[in-house]
Amino acid sequence: MTRKYFDLAGKHALVTAATTPLASALSMALSEAGARVSLTTLRDDAAELKESVRILAECVSSDLQGQTKGIDLTDPTAVENAVNELEDEVSPIDILVNGAHCAEIKPVLESTLEDWLGMINLNATSTFVASQAVGRRIIQRGGKGRIVNLVSITHDRGVPNCALFGASQGAVLGFTKSLGLEWGRRGVTVNAIGLGFIDELDGPQNDNELHNILQRYIPVARTGTPEDLKGVVVYLVSDEAAFVNAELFTVDGALVTHG
Repeated sequence: MTRKYFDLAGKHALVTAATTPLASALSMALSEAGARVSLTTLRDDAAELKESVRILAECVSSDLQGQTKGIDLTDPTAVENAVNELEDEVSPIDILVNGAHCAEIKPVLESTLEDWLGMINLNATSTFVASQAVGRRIIQRGGKGRIVNLVSITHDRGVPNCALFGASQGAVLGFTKSLGLEWGRRGVTVNAIGLGFIDELDGPQNDNELHNILQRYIPVARTGTPEDLKGVVVYLVSDEAAFVNAELFTVDGALVTHG
């Protein structure tokens, strides 16, 4: 019998903050690979919830469709309740993709403590809260699980006006590597996708002048798209990636290597 690689049939995947263009694309990829997909919003917001319902309806495994939950991802009680409901009403969660990736491009001298805490909470706190809620249940039932986080290459590359965002990305990467070591022996791998400059996401690449410079500087002669990340997330959550843990899987057109 021929083995089908990267098959996610029978898996329940939860994608958080799913209304961004990147998280939406990753949701589609998991569904296309056969997973039952559930979604959450980043904020408890009616417009976000409506958009997440639309995204879920487009997932191809309609007979295996999960649910969507409108929650504040930084609220541990709301996340715990949502995860409980999804596990009770859909099936146990095997895969978590933390989709929060919010970038505020702002000089430090124009930033406030509220701005700082906002970046940390939206990107890092949300990742911690969701990972804890899902990981605890996977470990308690003695199962196998996959967690994938999103980390910008600004975590260790200085980019003007991205100090707050870069700090939040460093936090997510440190969390990823330590948690992978902590949970690897307990059946849960934790990895991160390192994001280069991706179109449709918040970031300095949205400046037309810088975008043109990046296209000349990046070795593959273009910036990335959400579609470029779809195959990577399917691999990292698949059975074939069982020996990959606490790693940063960079997708940036060789920008880091070249730079």
